[in-house]
Amino acid sequence: MNDSEKALDQLKVIRSMMERATVYRALSAPAAIFGGTLAIVVGIYFYTQEKNGEFVSGTQYFWTWVVALIIGDSFNGFLLLRRAKSEGKKFFSAGLKLTFLRTAPAVIAGGLISYEAAKGLDVELCTFVWVLCYGAAILAMGEVAPRSLKRLGWAFIISGTLLFLIWMKFKAALSAVLGVDYIGSASIMMIVTFGMLHIGHGIGVIIRKGKS
Repeated sequence: MNDSEKALDQLKVIRSMMERATVYRALSAPAAIFGGTLAIVVGIYFYTQEKNGEFVSGTQYFWTWVVALIIGDSFNGFLLLRRAKSEGKKFFSAGLKLTFLRTAPAVIAGGLISYEAAKGLDVELCTFVWVLCYGAAILAMGEVAPRSLKRLGWAFIISGTLLFLIWMKFKAALSAVLGVDYIGSASIMMIVTFGMLHIGHGIGVIIRKGKS
């Protein structure tokens, strides 16, 4: 297969995914609400641990959130698999492979950098990396992503950047005002971003679907 044929095949895949954007958007609502709720639960757990004076290591923080990510992605995968079976289509489609390839750089870079930050107990930096790289991964999907998902990606980029700038300028003051240390502040940021933004996205999709 020459380069022009490969490009043509990729364009066909992109066109197919754009045509199915409504389906993906509908499926993203329950997955986003589930993932957002899970993020709030885990965030509250860590926040409570710190308020109770329990020591939480950086690696414990990191791997607990990784498990939460796996659970959330598994639920999303289940929804996609059920939809694929109902339509008699392959689950590991060319479109899914293209999505993996486009999001992989941000996911891999974010995973490696955040793990090193967490090992050094810099869990706040770890959290910023997650938020920004997650937003970058969503936007990397490009034209194959529904507009609602692109808005979610930009919401993560903007909120992550603003939180980072506030943290850099007022770190000590914020800790005193909020009455928390590094685990508590990182947990609050995870609740605000991965929790509330996901739930807001899911509710928004449901409302727009009802109006249409």
